[in-house]
Amino acid sequence: MPDAAPATGGVYKPRRPQASPLFRLVADHLHRLQTVYDERFAREYGPWRPVVAQVADKFLACGILEHGFARIRCDDCAHEYLLAFSCKCRYFCPSCHAKRLAIWTQWLDTTLLAPVPHRQVVLTIPKRLRAYGLYRRRLLGEIARVAARTVTVAIRTRTGERDLAVGIVAYRQTHGSRANGHPRRHLLVTDGGFRPDGTFVSWPAHDTARLTEAFRRAVLRLFVRL
Repeated sequence: MPDAAPATGGVYKPRRPQASPLFRLVADHLHRLQTVYDERFAREYGPWRPVVAQVADKFLACGILEHGFARIRCDDCAHEYLLAFSCKCRYFCPSCHAKRLAIWTQWLDTTLLAPVPHRQVVLTIPKRLRAYGLYRRRLLGEIARVAARTVTVAIRTRTGERDLAVGIVAYRQTHGSRANGHPRRHLLVTDGGFRPDGTFVSWPAHDTARLTEAFRRAVLRLFVRL
């Protein structure tokens, strides 16, 4: 029989960030956006925040050798190549965000989440109140805590178990599909809760109207207090 063909190993192919439409868009228009932002966009999207320029600058340097790299070398075969540094930014950089999201999801699954059913709950706030989050960013964190407390109370009330410990992972989403301001809370919730002895109690089907009303009242109380 003829000798088997040698196995081919993976070949590192660096990405070409400058070729992406997003890179060209940011590189060509970021400076002009900064000069006209206050006049044209601040009213709808809030004031220009320094972090925007910082993230954009990191993105423009991401994956480009001229901005720093590591030399990767195999001790066995002496093969080597250059690996450009990445910006490690969330959300804005598609490459880095996808990697961070994959690592975070794996960590959730293997380390954090209990081996019980989970439910997704999405809570939004009225359009008339969304603008406040543009000027008071800490308010978004306050609303996330209100959302977690509201869902916890709903589960305890529905199950009749006042001492249940409820697991919640809250994710803050601040924009819609058209990059418009649309703050909302995505909650990954244990489908019930744990008694002090560790027993898991399931959450029956929730009443969406009641949960919505409870969250509405809690958010309005928060705004009145602030």
